[in-house]
Amino acid sequence: MIRACEALSKTALFVGLERSTFQEYCYLTRLKTFAKGEIIAAEGDICLSIGVIEKGRIAIQKYTSGGDFATISLLKPGDYFGEDLIFGSSNVFPFTLEAMSLTEVLFVNKDTLNALLEKSSVVKSNFLRILSDRVLEQNKRIALLSQKSIRQKIAYYLLDLNNEKNRTADQADSVRLPVSKEVVAKLLAMPRPSFSRELILMQKDGLLKVEGRIIHLCNIERLEAEVVEGFTYGT
Repeated sequence: MIRACEALSKTALFVGLERSTFQEYCYLTRLKTFAKGEIIAAEGDICLSIGVIEKGRIAIQKYTSGGDFATISLLKPGDYFGEDLIFGSSNVFPFTLEAMSLTEVLFVNKDTLNALLEKSSVVKSNFLRILSDRVLEQNKRIALLSQKSIRQKIAYYLLDLNNEKNRTADQADSVRLPVSKEVVAKLLAMPRPSFSRELILMQKDGLLKVEGRIIHLCNIERLEAEVVEGFTYGT
């Protein structure tokens, strides 16, 4: 648990918090390990804790009654889930959380979180920032889905991956798909064959070069132009 507490102290919720305050509550958290494919929370479950990913990746999935699903988002180490639900008037998960690999999650229950928010202005400020970041991510998701064509969606996604690495256009070189192409295709709301075909066409057009899950961005300006066109088309 000491290792888990050290990891938790570096996350967005607890950064800047005095060690004495943090340690008082750290041991009230719960570390749980999930195998690949294991369900962490199912749609309709009540959200009783927030979770922070220490290791692995989690897919946010939306299932149909027929068993088909769409991948809404992917969470990586350091990301949170449940922070937008735990204090909500309807605190049930509207989606399913599934481990994409061996995953470790630290859970902070509502009572512990409440106590921390009341005791520390730092934690309160951090929590508000996390909620603001969640809204930003949701807006980016809307922007992605608003792109009109498959190419424009792919361009938006790759540029966003590149921006997450805090690179400028001049420094851009390559990005690594965080998961398989099949999962990325679901994230972009398109069939896997369509995703693969468009990557080949974009490579032929000199926009990028594909090497497995590594994608070299060969022409940032043209990729950005595709995204702009995706926003303006039909307006």
